[in-house]
Amino acid sequence: MRVLAVSSVALATVLCSCGGSGQAPAGAATQTWFEDDFEAASAQASASGKPLLMDLYADWCGPCRTLSEEYFTDPSMQELLGRFVLLRVDVDSEAGGPLAQRYAVDAIPCVVIAAADGTEYDRIVGVAPTVAAYKGQLEQILGELDR
Repeated sequence: MRVLAVSSVALATVLCSCGGSGQAPAGAATQTWFEDDFEAASAQASASGKPLLMDLYADWCGPCRTLSEEYFTDPSMQELLGRFVLLRVDVDSEAGGPLAQRYAVDAIPCVVIAAADGTEYDRIVGVAPTVAAYKGQLEQILGELDR
């Protein structure tokens, strides 16, 4: 019985550490994420009047997985994320590469906050030490946009 429990925990650890699949963050069912489709996200941002939040990431990037799997799925972030049109951009994909170049992304994760037309307002590079700290960074950016 003990061997089975230890094996199950080990298997779960391996499965959880293997990285993202390029899909919208698990558990983020309350939010809709566009995947590598700037045009669709831009149209939604234009129609809604919300800014874009572009998560530029790569599947092999550990901090990117932390951001998408832990920070963006945290219940305390859902209301704040609802104030954006959300776009995930895989910098290694055919569609994502040009966007990464357009925004001169040289480190990931890189979250770009932009107008519907793509004009950059601000960005966050890397991951803050806590969800609360990251949330504070996003709230500060939104506060500056509201002025």
